[in-house]
Formats: sequence, structure tokens, C-alpha cells
Amino acid sequence: MLIVFLISICAYYKLTPLLLSIITVVHAEVNAILNKCSSSVRGATIYVALFPCNECSKVIIQSGIREVVYLNDFYHDTDACKASRIMFKMAGVKLRQYKPEREEILIDFES
Repeated sequence: MLIVFLISICAYYKLTPLLLSIITVVHAEVNAILNKCSSSVRGATIYVALFPCNECSKVIIQSGIREVVYLNDFYHDTDACKASRIMFKMAGVKLRQYKPEREEILIDFES
């Protein structure tokens, strides 16, 4: 039912699949904050794969998270990430890039 509805919206508004995803998808950072299992994340640390975009940064700051640990910063030079850095600095949110000690982890289910 939902898929039929989304296809109808795309056809009616002449939206491409990419544009539809931009206006309907919630990023992982926002999803994690909204679906937390505690009453507050104030003072917490959030661990993310990519450096947060400006929209996620707003939610991170407003929720009271004090540290962001990110793995990759592929979009460092984009306006969204530049804006994020400015907002995090103004809000006093600590930023730290995680540097793994190993390149891979092997999980052996046969042993």
C-alpha cells in the first residue's frame, strides 16, 4: 500500500526517486535520537559512520549530545559539513574521528 502511494506521489509531482528519498528519508543520527530507549541523551556521545550533515547536527545539538565520534569524513568540503562544524563549535560539541587499530574484523561462525 505504501509503495503504491509513493509511486503515485512520484508520478503526480514528477519526482525522481532521488528527490523522493531526499524529502522522505530520516538520517540514522536523527532516527537514533528519536527512537532512544532512555528519557534523555543529554551529555551522551553519539557514534556515527559519516560526519553528520547540517540537519542532523541541529538535532544532535538540540538533544544535548556533547560528543560526536565519526569514522569517515568523505564530505568534509561540502557546505553541509562546513555548517555542521560551525554549529558544533558554537554549541561546544566535541568532535573526534575514530581511527580503528585494525582494517578488518573476521568473525568465524564455523569454530
